[in-house]
Amino acid sequence: MRIDHLDHLVLTVADVERTGARGRLRSVYLRDPDGNLIEISNEV
Repeated sequence: MRIDHLDHLVLTVADVERTGARGRLRSVYLRDPDGNLIEISNEV
């Protein structure tokens, strides 16, 4: 998952590898303009 194209935005982004129900995941966490936490994940 490519996230370097988000670098120009003023965001706090966390890139984390973790384990989900079906195996390993790579998750990216960020906050929307209202402060809500958003997770985008992909199986690796």
